[in-house]
Amino acid sequence: HYYYSTSTVLVLRRVFSQHAAWIGLVLRLFLAWFLPLVLDDGQWIPGVAYTDIDYHVFTDAAAYIQQAESPYKRTTYRYTPFLAQLLAIFPGNKQFGRYLFCVADALCGYMIAEYRKRKRRETVVIVMKSKDNNNEKDKDDAKKITNNNEHEHEQLLMDALWWTYNPLAINICTRGSAESFMVLLPVLLTVWLVTWYTTATTNKKNNKNTLLLLVIVVLAGICHGIAVHSKLYPVIYSLSYVIALSDVKSSLSPPQSQPLNTVKAWSLALLKPAPVLFGLTSAVTFLGCTALGVHFYGMQALEEGLLYHFSRVDHRHNYSMHWYWIYLARAVAQEQPWIIPWVGRVLLVPQLVILVYSSFTLAVSDLALALFVQTFAFVAFNKVVTAQYFTWYLCLLPLCSHQLQWTPAVRRSIVGLILAVLMWLSSAYLLEMQGWAVHRFVWFASVVFFAAEVNLLLALLRSASSSKKSASATSKKLE
Repeated sequence: HYYYSTSTVLVLRRVFSQHAAWIGLVLRLFLAWFLPLVLDDGQWIPGVAYTDIDYHVFTDAAAYIQQAESPYKRTTYRYTPFLAQLLAIFPGNKQFGRYLFCVADALCGYMIAEYRKRKRRETVVIVMKSKDNNNEKDKDDAKKITNNNEHEHEQLLMDALWWTYNPLAINICTRGSAESFMVLLPVLLTVWLVTWYTTATTNKKNNKNTLLLLVIVVLAGICHGIAVHSKLYPVIYSLSYVIALSDVKSSLSPPQSQPLNTVKAWSLALLKPAPVLFGLTSAVTFLGCTALGVHFYGMQALEEGLLYHFSRVDHRHNYSMHWYWIYLARAVAQEQPWIIPWVGRVLLVPQLVILVYSSFTLAVSDLALALFVQTFAFVAFNKVVTAQYFTWYLCLLPLCSHQLQWTPAVRRSIVGLILAVLMWLSSAYLLEMQGWAVHRFVWFASVVFFAAEVNLLLALLRSASSSKKSASATSKKLE
């Protein structure tokens, strides 16, 4: 009995690891059909529907497109007009968009898993190519890992658990959120292409095909331009992408002693063909998509789809600790309309400082880690934070998890963050669903949540620093 039960577990593990992409897709499509059918009537959870309110906004805007009208006639539609145009392709099926978002989310999971597999192969190759005869044990271990099917199945299953089988990712896309389709997929494609380029340029054999490398840079720029046009926030990655493509690390080693030489090295690196071409392609794509939207739907496409997000303030469903002053400021906004925009601009300062600093420090050596830190900090410090924002950095975490050590401090910080989320959700439920006057308690929960986020980010950065030190010591032994 024990033998058969163990065999069943092994078979299931192989199935769910080898076919994770297809299983994840089928699971999403089924839940996207089943859960709205069961939960949208509000009988199971009174006052709460499964379908995201934004999905109704999408479908309503698509209905206006079908009537040859502007999608911005639908109030609160503040997205690219091309999303509504796409959803209008199948006028008789309102669930088409939900299924499309699920396919995009499954593709995100597939790309994350493939990225992690590629990183593992690169690590094995580095160990196998080591010329140090005293490290034969490391080479033997690498061979065992490569040839061990069971270990590979465990790794593949872990890859899938990061996103493909992640309940949060499944929940968000099946509710009708367009995050995966509009922004996460273009962002992951950009990271994939940029890291492909950087890996190829460090390999002398692949470095000869200059035309292919330039095509990769152009495709990365197009993906980035689409991502910025669709959601705007990926613009924070632009500097990190440019630094990664510039290969400035090779120009700065050995370390420059004169500050002037350092500035010169940075300038020459950033003016290389790859970063310049990426910047131009991204700008042309972004401006072209935006200009097309304005051409078809007027300045409202620019104002609602882009400019609105610079000044967006919302106190409802907002995890940010800033929601309470936004709520209070609305009372005096009519007499002093400058308050909310001015304070909103001031709040951008710490975000900007973190973005620039992390780009010039982390992106030089590890693009994925830099993007994760930037997104995490951007969301934590933002004046508006909704549940979808968490997917912005959760999709990047598995790309840099190999650089992190899950130390006791990190585990404690994760537990603290979970408790802070539960505290916020319970207080927000009392405020918004039960109508209790607990505004200050919700604000206190938001402050606790912000502190838990900052604490976790610091713990992760410390673990990444210690991981790099150990990796540097290992690499010195291998040289």
